[in-house]
Amino acid sequence: MKICFISKYPPIEGGISSSTYWLAKGLGERGHEVHIVTNALEVEDEYREKFDIDDPNFAPKNVFVHSTDPSPTMEANPNHIPFSKMYCEKLASLAIRTIEEHDIDIIDSWYLIPYCVSGFLAKSFTKIPQIVRHGGSDIGRLYPSPYLKDLLYKVMINSDVTITSPAMMKFFQNIEITPSKIEFMQKMPVDTQSFNPEVPTLDSWHNLTIQKYSINTPIIGFIGKITHHFDTKGLCTLLDACCSIKEDFQLLFVANGKKLNQFKQIVKNANLNDKTIFLDFIPPWQIPSILKACTCVVALEKENSPIYEYHIPSIPSEALAIGKCVLMSDSLHKKEPYCYLKNGKEVLVVDPNKTEEIRKTLMKLIENPDMAANIGSNGCRALMNYENFDGYLDKTIKIYESILNKEQAR
Repeated sequence: MKICFISKYPPIEGGISSSTYWLAKGLGERGHEVHIVTNALEVEDEYREKFDIDDPNFAPKNVFVHSTDPSPTMEANPNHIPFSKMYCEKLASLAIRTIEEHDIDIIDSWYLIPYCVSGFLAKSFTKIPQIVRHGGSDIGRLYPSPYLKDLLYKVMINSDVTITSPAMMKFFQNIEITPSKIEFMQKMPVDTQSFNPEVPTLDSWHNLTIQKYSINTPIIGFIGKITHHFDTKGLCTLLDACCSIKEDFQLLFVANGKKLNQFKQIVKNANLNDKTIFLDFIPPWQIPSILKACTCVVALEKENSPIYEYHIPSIPSEALAIGKCVLMSDSLHKKEPYCYLKNGKEVLVVDPNKTEEIRKTLMKLIENPDMAANIGSNGCRALMNYENFDGYLDKTIKIYESILNKEQAR
């Protein structure tokens, strides 16, 4: 089968980019030909993962990346008034060319703007079927816009299938999408061939040196964007908790975003500069080694997050798959698959608004690293009951085949 993904992709950071990567890699390893149509090489610096594009991991087996041109030339971005980067139009044009040149069977588009809209344009002209997938922020922030809703609604009702999570059933019932065009799938499981307790540690990287890093120093890690709502990720409460801990530890932030400098100032004001490491975003295939270096990985999302209702982060699952202790908010612990993990045995759950509760929990981990290791090991074993990457690939392929069979029967 030949599949055209129109989506975020590395070096764009984030969960959808990462999910696209792992799904494309998995499909490619199954023998399918996957063409990625993306604007990834045009991503802003603050949301760009740092790696060499010549890295063979960038385009795994049977995966071919087609990006819009990032060069600042008139050809890449023809002048017009008012000016725009024309992402939707460029992606649609690139997709049409890719579909026609490579005899693509199906479009799988992920994130409503510009990717699913571009996919709809390509579908309209090439007459091949389209799958629509969404994230959390596009449903939470983009779809409600009175300037976008009519278009996005039409794209979804005219797609062949929309893939969403069971938690979104009410949303799609309310907008009256035909039930036969909805496929419910949980968040993409972790690829345990890449995320497992045997992955190499950070020390195995020859191209990365963390001067403050010591093998005996507990590391508390966070991976994610630092944007205007970073406090809803519990980061300020985390810093408040850490600033009164005198024992040795390191905070590790693999992070960037428009509010990074403001956040760094908060770190400085909390007198945590000497205990804090900031790294740029890194690509999905390097995440396992970063997680392996951590004693504990934090995910302290609060319920007042603007995307809380629609968003299930993957970093906690990836950390657990490697056997790392995860400190998560009670808000996140309500969501699948995390709700099945036992607090205190397989994961640590705290109120992200309570500084002292977080401080005491971190103190236990810092003073007793074996506790973190045991919880991480227990969490890893428990998670395997709910993570099935091969099953996710199987279901994805069945959806593709079902759509194509219907097309052939017409």
